[in-house]
Amino acid sequence: MPLAATVPVEAGAATPRGRTLRVRKAWPLLLAPIAVFNAVFFLTPLGTLVASSTEDRAYERVLQDPLVIKSMVNTLQISAVSTLATLVIGYLLAVAIWRRGPLMRIVLFALVLLPFWTGVLVKNFAWAVLLQDNGLVNGALQGIGLIDHPLALLHNRFAVVLGMVHYLLPYAVFPIFAALAAIDNRLELAARSLGASEKSVFRRIILPLTVPGVSAAGLLVFIICIGFFITPVVLGGPGDMMIANQINFYALELTDFPGASALALILTLIVSVLVALYQRILRAGGTHEVG
Repeated sequence: MPLAATVPVEAGAATPRGRTLRVRKAWPLLLAPIAVFNAVFFLTPLGTLVASSTEDRAYERVLQDPLVIKSMVNTLQISAVSTLATLVIGYLLAVAIWRRGPLMRIVLFALVLLPFWTGVLVKNFAWAVLLQDNGLVNGALQGIGLIDHPLALLHNRFAVVLGMVHYLLPYAVFPIFAALAAIDNRLELAARSLGASEKSVFRRIILPLTVPGVSAAGLLVFIICIGFFITPVVLGGPGDMMIANQINFYALELTDFPGASALALILTLIVSVLVALYQRILRAGGTHEVG
């Protein structure tokens, strides 16, 4: 009787251990497809870029090219201005959505997501039509008597920043809204019960608690800004070329593939550092919320 009672227990206990051992042995096989995919479509092209960038003093040449330096400065300036404008508008929109009821939130979220429902090329050409000399914007300003002649709204940095902000707005709204939604309503109620004004509640409670969300949104938007290519071409002028446009110029116009590879790797390195910072900010924000 004791033997009969112990045999099923031992057999039942051995089965999960055996399955665990089989899973541990099989996990490399489960990862094989994604490893092959990354090797073929990521590591191989990246290795080709690295090998090409070491030819013909590519790094030295591109870093001494005044046009490359100018495009890098343009990239940083345009990205910084676009990020700041996106964060300001995105914060205001996120607060407006946060203060509304469930039905109105759905409507406002749908409006924020409109840039995702059309292609970036379509949006840029739409802005080009609106901002041209005889476009809707200049026509409306002249119609109400604010200007006598059309303003130069197209093929300049203003148009580039406007197009980029239009595209990037959802990337700022959602992280900031998530930070706002995580705030305990009792904090604001307690502050108001103690006589705090609207400005004081925002400055002392809401704004500090949304800093992680704003930081994450700002870094995410800045990362995306650095790689913009179509918007400067369609809406910008010759002096608004960004680093992605310079890579295209080296590859297609100059047929200087080592130089294009060097610029691409420099851009990849910058974006990788920013992505690492973005992940660190997300982890710090999560720790802050838990604490």
